[in-house]
Amino acid sequence: MTEQEMQWLVKQLIGTAEVLGQALSPAAAALMAEDLSSFPQLVLARALSRVRNEHAGRLTPKAILDRIDEAVGRPAANEAWAIASTALDERATVVWTNEMAAAWSLARPVAEAGDMVGARMAFITAYERVVRGAREAKAMPTVTVSIGWDAEGRNPAIEKALQLGYITPERAAQEMTITLPPPVFNPVALLTGRVEETPGAGLTPELRARLKSLRDDLANRPSRTGAAERLERIKQARYKRELNQRVQQRLAEEGKA
Repeated sequence: MTEQEMQWLVKQLIGTAEVLGQALSPAAAALMAEDLSSFPQLVLARALSRVRNEHAGRLTPKAILDRIDEAVGRPAANEAWAIASTALDERATVVWTNEMAAAWSLARPVAEAGDMVGARMAFITAYERVVRGAREAKAMPTVTVSIGWDAEGRNPAIEKALQLGYITPERAAQEMTITLPPPVFNPVALLTGRVEETPGAGLTPELRARLKSLRDDLANRPSRTGAAERLERIKQARYKRELNQRVQQRLAEEGKA
């Protein structure tokens, strides 16, 4: 920030505090301005305007930083989880930040094991740590668009990200032109033990023969006994516990680093 911009910020902080019924000394305002000086002036102006209109308590750095996060496209942990968890479905288009992606890389194995509660806890813990580190490093989040193969759901996801201010209109228009071929097999049907062709996949005769072979193989498999199913559930429960322990251990190790 230039000296002129710093003077502007100090005046904005003192004026905002006065609007909230608080007297802020020039020395205190200068300290707060120093902590906020890495952010663009436009972002600071928007954040302070929101503080004046929404905040009911005393002016604190946290009150400003929370609104700066929103202004630069950094959602709160719960909102970030709601966005990131959609990445479990490869059909979905996900518009997220590098910070969400980093936290999701730790939570995804737990989610894939079927433990969404544990995955959410792992994600939020990791996300808050990543955001805290980014704040300390004065690093802005970067937004990426992970295109899913479901064309019908792609544009609504991008339009929502545009409305939230995560991407620019130019970026949205560019991402909407990208298309991916659908998978050969319907992944949702595979989760239920069925093998089905994805509509519009355009299978070759060889792939159709392979599809029929897989379908016949599943149909001819003997159903498992109740004892075998119970054993499988026990194995899955043990796997989830071990996986959760590994995730928690990794989080603890990264927290010490």
